[in-house]
Amino acid sequence: MATSAASPSPRSAGPASRNVLLHGWREQIVSGLMFLVGLALCVAPWVAGDEPDAAKDIHRSEVGIAILVLMVALARFSGHAGRWSDWVVLLSGAWLIASPWLLALQNTEVFDGAHVFDVAAGTVLLFLAAASMFLRVVLDHKERGAGSRRGGRGA
Repeated sequence: MATSAASPSPRSAGPASRNVLLHGWREQIVSGLMFLVGLALCVAPWVAGDEPDAAKDIHRSEVGIAILVLMVALARFSGHAGRWSDWVVLLSGAWLIASPWLLALQNTEVFDGAHVFDVAAGTVLLFLAAASMFLRVVLDHKERGAGSRRGGRGA
């Protein structure tokens, strides 16, 4: 009987342990979606086929961002990523949105599906990074509130 008192059942777990579980699931879902966007970015240049020379810079940018996002998503899966991962993904998304215009300033007649895909993928990455940041702040706030209700900080 002493062992059952030492290890609480999942039903009797407090709100702090439920917050940890929710945080873990949310992190895994966001990381999985980031990983899928990274895979799509990695495959996109080969799906697009033969493009003009001006589009090759954009495709190189896509592959570079894809590798970066895949590495960040894998770091998030392993639990070794902190707040920096959200900022890296946020900046990567912003670059993907701006890169079609910044890299194709010399040749404005080249506007294909890759540009639209870059803007869409960048928007998804911005949304995922912002959602991850928001969830992190909300869960941190809940943990602080649960700690103060138990009398852990002020006592």
